[in-house]
Amino acid sequence: MFERKRLKVTNLLFRRTIFILALLALPLFAVAQKPSRTVRKAIKKAEKVDEKQKKAYEKARKKEIKRRYNMQAPEVKERMKESRKQSKEYNRKKKEPLKKRISFRKKK
Repeated sequence: MFERKRLKVTNLLFRRTIFILALLALPLFAVAQKPSRTVRKAIKKAEKVDEKQKKAYEKARKKEIKRRYNMQAPEVKERMKESRKQSKEYNRKKKEPLKKRISFRKKK
């Protein structure tokens, strides 16, 4: 008889603990939900608009650089070309080797 009561008590305690754990886990599931479809669509649309604006800006920028270059006198164009070569060479020397850039180790 006592064993039967003990079994009921342990079974009841087990059920209570599972119930309490389930209640504690509910807020975790609410946080992990995805946003609604309309929100996802709006975010995607905004990202597309941003990407289009960036592309348009880059295109306009390149066009303006080309226009300003074409306005220059031939001597100035030569100097600009030479300057561009020198800066490319300088920046290439300054750049770290690919092997060092890829590695994830911290520098000492």
